[in-house]
Amino acid sequence: MLIPRILTSFLCLTCSSAKLDIAELLPPDYDITKEPIREDGKPITVGVSYSIKGIFDVNFRDMTVLLAMYFKMRWVEPRLILPQNMTLLSPRATVPVHSSILKKIWLPDLYIHEAVDISSFDMIRDIEGVRISEDHSIAFSSIYKTRLACPMNFEKYPFDKQTCSMTVSSYNFGEDDLRLEWTSAGVSVESEVKKQVPNYNFHITTTNIVSQPFCVNCTSTPRSVGKSFLIFERRYAGHLLTMYFPSGLVVSLAWLSFFWPPEAVPGRTVLIITSLLAVVNMLGSLSQRAPETSYMKAVDVWLFICIIHVALALFQYGIVITIRRQKERGAGRIFQEKLPIPRSSNILSVGSSNTHEGRPCGSPSPPVYCVKESKESSPLAIQASSSKEENCNPRLRQALQEYVVERIGQIGMPILFSLCCLVYWPYYLT
Repeated sequence: MLIPRILTSFLCLTCSSAKLDIAELLPPDYDITKEPIREDGKPITVGVSYSIKGIFDVNFRDMTVLLAMYFKMRWVEPRLILPQNMTLLSPRATVPVHSSILKKIWLPDLYIHEAVDISSFDMIRDIEGVRISEDHSIAFSSIYKTRLACPMNFEKYPFDKQTCSMTVSSYNFGEDDLRLEWTSAGVSVESEVKKQVPNYNFHITTTNIVSQPFCVNCTSTPRSVGKSFLIFERRYAGHLLTMYFPSGLVVSLAWLSFFWPPEAVPGRTVLIITSLLAVVNMLGSLSQRAPETSYMKAVDVWLFICIIHVALALFQYGIVITIRRQKERGAGRIFQEKLPIPRSSNILSVGSSNTHEGRPCGSPSPPVYCVKESKESSPLAIQASSSKEENCNPRLRQALQEYVVERIGQIGMPILFSLCCLVYWPYYLT
C-alpha cells in the first residue's frame, strides 16, 4: 500500500512541477482564431467570478471608482492534448501552466462595460496564472487595477447612496455562441475593503445572468451579460457634527436676541449679524469640499434654511426698531390705514368739550380721530367718550404692536424652524 501511494505522490509532484509542456498541449492544426468546437450546437459556457481586493479612491468629481480585483474565468477547450499521467490525478485536480500559453490559445473576449481604464499588476512579470483540469477546462486568474465610471447623484448629499454597476459580457459573440455563468465563487469582497472606505458603508450585490442587447436599434444579437452592483452608502455622522449641529446652534443663538431689551441696539444687531456671517461662512467652506453640482444638495437646503431664519430675526428686529422710532416721534398709526376726517358738525374730539371741535385725541400731530357710528347723526360721527380714550392712544397701540412682534419672534420663529425640520429630515433620510 505504501509503494502505490509514493508512486502516485511522485507522479503528482512531477506533473505539478513540470507544469506541462505547452508545445505538447496544442495540436499541430490548432487555430487560435477559431472558437472551441461546440457539442450539439450549444454555446460556449464561460464561468466568471471576481473578488474585490481593495478600493483606492471614490472620486465624486470625476465620478469614478478605482479598485483592485481578482478576476477569474473558466471555459472548456476540447482541442487540448492532455498527457496520460493526468488521469492519475483526482477528477477535479488542476495543473499549472505557464501564462505564455494565453498567446497561443483562443480566449473569450470578455470586457467590462463601465471600465475607463484597466491595468494589470506586475513586479518581475505580469501577475496571472493558468491552470488546466483533467476535463479540458482552462482556468485563468489575474489581478487588475480598474477604474470604473460611476454616474452619481448628489441630490441627498450627505445622505446619498451611490450605486455603481459592473457589467461583464462578450464583445463579439452573441448569447447563442457564448453564454456566461457565475462560478461557485461568484462576486465577493475581502474583509479589509471596508476599512479602506471609512466614509462609506460598502457592499456588493449580483444579478442573474441576463440577455441584453449590445446596442439600441441595431441588428446585433443580444449578449449574455453578468451584472453586479457596488453600493456606497455615505456615513453622515461626521457631517452632523461639523455642519448640521453648528449651523442649528447658530440659529438658536440668533433667537436669544428676541429676549434682549429693544434698547440694546448694538448687542442685538451684532449678535444677529454675527450669526448670519457664521452660517454664510459655513456655506462657503462647504463648496470647497462638497461635490460641485448645478442643483441644490440636501446640505445646501439646510444651510439656506438657517440663513433665512437668521435673516428673519434681523427683519423682526428692524420692525421693532421702526415701531419704537415712530412711537418716539408720535407718528400715530403704522399698520392701520388712516381714516379720512369727515367734515361734519357732529365730529367731537375725544375727552374734550364741544367747544374744542376738531381737537385730536392722543398726540397733537398728526391728528388721530376715533370714529364710530351714531344713530342720532351721520354714520361717521365721533362720539365723545372717556372710556374709549385709551383705545385712541397711539402710544399704547404702538406698544401693543411692539409686544406682538416680539412674541412672534420668541414663539413663532422656533415653531417655524421646527416645522422646517419636520419636513426636511424625513424627506432626506428616507
